[in-house]
Amino acid sequence: MQHIRPSSSKKQSADDEEQEDTQISSIARSSCQTNPPALHSTEESSMAEKEAGTPEVSAHLHETRRSTRKLSSSDDQQSGQPAHSKIHINRYKAILLIVLLAIVVLQTGNTALSQLTGPQGWAYVLAGPSNNAPDQSLLNHITEQLHPTSHNGTGAARPTPQQYIDLIIHKMSLEQKLGQMMIVQFTGSSYSLPLSTMIGKYGVGAVLLFSANGNIISKTQFQGLIQQMKSHSAIPLAVAIDQEGGAVDRLAQLDGSRASAASIGATGDPAKAQQAGVQDAQDLSAYGINLNLAPVVDVTTVYNPQLASRTYGSDPTLVTQMAAAYLQGLQQSGRVIGTLKHFPGLGDVGVDPHTGVPHLTRSKDHLEQITWAPYRSLIQQKLVHAVMVTHEVVEAVDNTQPSTLSYKVVTGILRNELHFQGVIITDSLTMEGISAFHDEAQAGALAIEAGADLLMGATSPADVERLMDGIKQAIKDGSITQQRIDDSVRRILLLKYSMGLLPIPKN
Repeated sequence: MQHIRPSSSKKQSADDEEQEDTQISSIARSSCQTNPPALHSTEESSMAEKEAGTPEVSAHLHETRRSTRKLSSSDDQQSGQPAHSKIHINRYKAILLIVLLAIVVLQTGNTALSQLTGPQGWAYVLAGPSNNAPDQSLLNHITEQLHPTSHNGTGAARPTPQQYIDLIIHKMSLEQKLGQMMIVQFTGSSYSLPLSTMIGKYGVGAVLLFSANGNIISKTQFQGLIQQMKSHSAIPLAVAIDQEGGAVDRLAQLDGSRASAASIGATGDPAKAQQAGVQDAQDLSAYGINLNLAPVVDVTTVYNPQLASRTYGSDPTLVTQMAAAYLQGLQQSGRVIGTLKHFPGLGDVGVDPHTGVPHLTRSKDHLEQITWAPYRSLIQQKLVHAVMVTHEVVEAVDNTQPSTLSYKVVTGILRNELHFQGVIITDSLTMEGISAFHDEAQAGALAIEAGADLLMGATSPADVERLMDGIKQAIKDGSITQQRIDDSVRRILLLKYSMGLLPIPKN
């Protein structure tokens, strides 16, 4: 997991800062300072030309010019400078100014045009994000389909959740489907241009919030931001955060600190974990967050600074018990869903995938008995709706690709051996554990081929478009099928149904 990286590099740790808002603000200020005078000048010239067409106004203008010439002549006499000389100087200044402006326009013309007309254009910045209501025609059309009455006057049978989701998928365009497969980030504390474009134009399925990205300032601001995001999403939005407690406590500045997984695990009391889950559900749902990227179920067998205090311990049985209790507490209200991470397991490696490429060298037996034991048990208990896959090379399974991009790991192990049928979320595709192998667009397509459903990493509309283009190209090439896309979207929409975001319309 990582927040938005600087624009100068695609690689960063979770502590890196983003400068995009400052750049956008600068563009907006520059545009606001430059454009109004030009518009004002043009309007004044046009009005003067129209008014000069009447005799009264013409006479008035003639008299005004005479007065102006007298004043000018008087000024010239006082200054000792001939009038015609001053006029020439003023003309030279005007010509020089025009030349300089022309150079600026020519140098920036191409960029300005693309910015003006693009999704993040200057015109959009000046006007602000759209406040238009989202297009609800898709879901409204499905609702209308479910309401016709039969010949005997009785309503049609209410569909099952699966049938309802299939009706939605059948009506979706490819772009709408791909949008649902994106979980994006952004900088700033308001419903800004990039965020508005990602939600409104590209229809992303989920947004991940970070305090490090400046998304969380105050309770009122945070609630308002989330509400605005949701109100502009045509298909209900999954709003995510990784609220683990301890070192990864995104809401500490709003609600106070929460206990770490390590401190809870040290008590040996599952009731403590369940209580933490209940508390997190209350905190998150109060703001409108419905997806928590927690708990961490890595079984710690080697020291990994990235995981310090974030795991329940080194005993797979203890980790399983604590995670089960936490999920029961978190999910009992039905308003917040948890996510297991980091599959296939960071507890056996000492390298952080943000900054390097971890190699998991444990034997297959060790992985099955220790590392994957919590996943197997929690999936069997039907407590798991989502799993996050991280980036590491699993030598015993596939030594050619990082786990996120490996069909053998994602589909072969997680889907087929551990029988997980829920949503698989990638960790950020901008991490070194991925970028050492592929660029973000290639990685997105490969992750879907491997079996992932929700792609993390986009931080701007341009990023979203690149990911979508990569997937479309893979579909065109035949490496990804339309059915494969539908399978992912179905899992994502079923997850949203389980959150209460897609209730089946009543007849």
